Amino acid sequence: MRKGITESRAGTTEFSTMALDILQSRGYKFVQIKGLTIDNHFDYVEPHFLVLVPYKELPTDPMKMDIYEPIKSELLYNWAKEKNEYPEIVIANN
Repeated sequence: MRKGITESRAGTTEFSTMALDILQSRGYKFVQIKGLTIDNHFDYVEPHFLVLVPYKELPTDPMKMDIYEPIKSELLYNWAKEKNEYPEIVIANN
């Protein structure tokens, strides 16, 4: 639980197509998608918000396997263009 609180909304950037373009220009290639409940517990079934954690390379350690998406993916750009308020999506500042 503590890790979920740490990775929640503290130090985040608003999710948008411009934010994705900035991440690409800084050399990031992937985002790790973390689902969190309103009380900052990890939950991928019914998350209150999603935190996208940028990565330049995918981790090779099998213990760090999780849900990743390429920044250039059509899925992320479609999410960024939608006007959905739920789940809220933010980008973690590294």
